[in-house]
Amino acid sequence: MLADLLYSLWPYQIFQSVFFRGGLSFLTTYWVIVGLMPPVIRYFRKAGITSDFAPTAPGLRPYAGGKPIMGGGLLIIAVLVSILLWMELNQFIVALLAIMVAFAAIGAIDDLQKVIHRRRVERGAAEKKHYTDKADGISGSVRLGLEFLVASVVVVGLYWYVEIDGKLVVPFIPLKWWYPYLPRYLFVPFMVLIIVAGANAVNLTDGMDSLATVPILTCTLFVAAAAYAGSDPELQQRLLLPPLPEGIKELVVMAAALVSACLAFLRFNAPPAMITMGDLGALSLGSMISAMFIFAKVELFLPLVGGVFVLTTLSTIVQRLYFKLVLWRHDRPTAERRRFFYRAPYHHHLQALWTYAEEERKVESVWVAWQRKLGLRPPGVEDQLLRAGDVNSRVVWRLHMMSIWMFVLALVVYFKVR
Repeated sequence: MLADLLYSLWPYQIFQSVFFRGGLSFLTTYWVIVGLMPPVIRYFRKAGITSDFAPTAPGLRPYAGGKPIMGGGLLIIAVLVSILLWMELNQFIVALLAIMVAFAAIGAIDDLQKVIHRRRVERGAAEKKHYTDKADGISGSVRLGLEFLVASVVVVGLYWYVEIDGKLVVPFIPLKWWYPYLPRYLFVPFMVLIIVAGANAVNLTDGMDSLATVPILTCTLFVAAAAYAGSDPELQQRLLLPPLPEGIKELVVMAAALVSACLAFLRFNAPPAMITMGDLGALSLGSMISAMFIFAKVELFLPLVGGVFVLTTLSTIVQRLYFKLVLWRHDRPTAERRRFFYRAPYHHHLQALWTYAEEERKVESVWVAWQRKLGLRPPGVEDQLLRAGDVNSRVVWRLHMMSIWMFVLALVVYFKVR
C-alpha cells in the first residue's frame, strides 16, 4: 500500500488522512480509466465484444457496429488499483472487495454468454428472436439464483466477521423515538435482498447511454457523507446520527474511487456511448454500493437517494404484472395493445412519449390515460423530437436531474429532519 509506504518514509499525518487518500484515489482511478479505455474500446470493437446484432463494415470508415459491452471491467480494475494503493484493508473494504468481485464474475458470465449467442446467430447456428435487437445471456432465473447464492455466502461472512448489527435508521424518525433492531434470522435475509435488488436495479437502469452513471454517483456521495459523519464522534453527537465504527471512514476513500470511475466512464459513455458497462459493471457496482449503504446504516435511504433505480425496477415489475393480468382476463391481442406503460422500464416509456411518429400509436398506455384524467398533458407534437439521439439525451438528462434533486432531498432528510 502506497499510503503506508509514504507514511513510513515521512511520518506526516496527511498520508493517513481519508481526504488526502481519497483525493489520490480519485486521481488514480480517473487516469487509469482515461488512459486504458480507448485501446480497450478499439480491441472490443475488433473482437466483437458486443450483444448488438448491428454488422460492422470492414475498412477505415466511421464505426457503425454494435456498442461494445463489458466496459465495467476496466472500472473494476481501476478501483482495485486504488484499493491496493490508497485504502486501508480493514474488514469493510475487504467485504466490499469480495462482493464486487463475486458479482462481477456473475455479470461477466452473462455478458460472455451474450457475445457467444450473437456469434452463433451470425453463423446460423441459432435463430434471432424477432422482437429483440440484442443477444441473450444466461436465463434470468439462473442469474438470480447465482446472485442469491453468492450474496447469501458473503452476507453470512459479513455478519460473523464484519462489525455490523441489525439496527435500522428509519427516515423522518429520531433515533430516541424508534431505533428498531432486526434479529439475525431477519437481518441476514434483509441484507441479501438489498444487495441483490440493488445490483439488478442498476443493471436494469443501464439500458440507455450514461443513465445509470449519475444515480450511482449520487448514491455514492450520499453514503460517503453518512459514513464520515457517523464515524466522527463530534459530528455524530451534534447531528444525532447512529454511531459507526471508526474504520467505516474508509468508505470515503472507496467512494472517491467510485465517483472518479463514474466521471471517467462518462467520457466514453455519454450519449452517444462508445462502450457500455454491461452486466459485469452494473451488477458489481450495484451490489457494492448497496453493501455500503448497509455498512453506514442508511439502507432505508437507498430507495430515496436512488429513486431512479426504484422507478426503473418498479416500472418493469408493474408492466409485467399488468400484461399477465390483461392476458388472463382477455386475450393476447388485447394484452399486446393495452399496456400500463408504452414500454418498460420507465425510461423507454419516456422515449416513446418524446419520439415523433406520423402514424397513430398501436399501444394504449393506462399510465398516460390516468395522467390525462389528472390534467397532466403528455408531450405534444410541438415538443417531440425526430432523431433518436436527441430523444435519448432529453430522457437521460431529465432522469439525471431527478437523481440530483433526490440526492439533495436525502441529505436534508438524513442530516436535518429528526
